[in-house]
Amino acid sequence: MKTAGRETVYYSHAKENKPVIYVEQGETFAVKTELCSGTWLQKPTDIWSAEKCKGPNPTVCIGVKDTQPGDILAVDILCIKPEDIGYTCILDKKLNMAIMGEDMSPHPRTVRICNGFIHWSESLKIPVQPMIGTLGTSAPESLPNSYGGYYGGNMDVNEITEGTTVYLPVSYSGALLNIGDVHAIQGDGEICNAGGIECRAHVTLRTHVLKNNGQSCVRAENNEYIMTVACLASTDESFYTACKELIRFACERYALTKEECFSLASQVMQARCTQFVNPTRSYICKMPKSILGKAVNQSV
Repeated sequence: MKTAGRETVYYSHAKENKPVIYVEQGETFAVKTELCSGTWLQKPTDIWSAEKCKGPNPTVCIGVKDTQPGDILAVDILCIKPEDIGYTCILDKKLNMAIMGEDMSPHPRTVRICNGFIHWSESLKIPVQPMIGTLGTSAPESLPNSYGGYYGGNMDVNEITEGTTVYLPVSYSGALLNIGDVHAIQGDGEICNAGGIECRAHVTLRTHVLKNNGQSCVRAENNEYIMTVACLASTDESFYTACKELIRFACERYALTKEECFSLASQVMQARCTQFVNPTRSYICKMPKSILGKAVNQSV
């Protein structure tokens, strides 16, 4: 199995990014991701400080053969294995003020990650729930890796995890898939900014290509849900875009009318903003496949 190392990383989703490896469609491959703030964390006694950091969210770039602009790249997330140390700290003064009415010290914490648990303290061990924070294709906007967009990027959504297939638009030959910013766990809101347990990881992926479906934001699915993720400047914009795309997705997949799907979504759709710290807000909308499958051709 081919493995892409973290020796060469990029800080934007740009067309200039050079793939570390090229893979065939349908080929399983591995990526060693870098820490969201660079190389400084090497041992459990290392503690975060601003001068050590380099970012945002360095990503490894993968090329996928026989992909062209206008394609949709389907990315199967097969496995995420966090490495054995991670950290978190409080970094967003504006959000601190909005939530607490005062700024707070960074309060950095380095933790061990082993045997499926985050060792928060002697008495508290939190089960690992790994996810990929930054996953996207290079796009003409060439935005820094702190941003999310229609191309993916810095989404910070818990559902971007093992067992999920993510659908991303292709803007350049080779797709230029960028991967990084893995968290061993992340709470919704990501209120610390270095907000989950930030860590390096070994990620196993597989890709294939679909025809352009006109999607306006990221689509995804797992065994239980079809999902959409939108990342725009405001929570309202992100929700409206993700909701509209979810209805389009469901109508295409399950042969529903817009009116049928809109009405059903009002009963069973789940939606939330997953982070309030990036320049763009990430909103996920999702509907259960078990319900959508029974709604086919059931118009009143």
